[in-house]
Amino acid sequence: MNQNTNNPVFWKRHLDKFGLGGSLFSALCCLGFPALLSLLTAIGLGFLIRDAILLPLLGVFLLITIAGLEMGRRRHHKPGALILGIISAVALALFIFPIFNGVLAGFSIIGLLAASILNVVLQHRSSLESEKMNP
Repeated sequence: MNQNTNNPVFWKRHLDKFGLGGSLFSALCCLGFPALLSLLTAIGLGFLIRDAILLPLLGVFLLITIAGLEMGRRRHHKPGALILGIISAVALALFIFPIFNGVLAGFSIIGLLAASILNVVLQHRSSLESEKMNP
């Protein structure tokens, strides 16, 4: 595995996945997921479970996720993953902070995950189509 992580193409291709991981981490902490909260406290990172830290962290990671989905849209030229990601990110932010609803926040997390998977599939299809056009 000789991928160079300093390569800008690497970060453009994986930015949505990085943002999704951070968004998932922040959202689960905000929702009070017991296993994650216990783990963070056990390893000395209990300060991360305060809302004053988690809410801005969630916002930053949601923006990173949307930016990664936008970069993917620029490569495959299909807006579906980006639209699903924006709707899910807005819903997640709403269902965690002003209107707390754990079930709907969970569905929003699933929507973000689906948007990221759709983005990967569309990028793969786009690269296969470009290989067919330019053998």
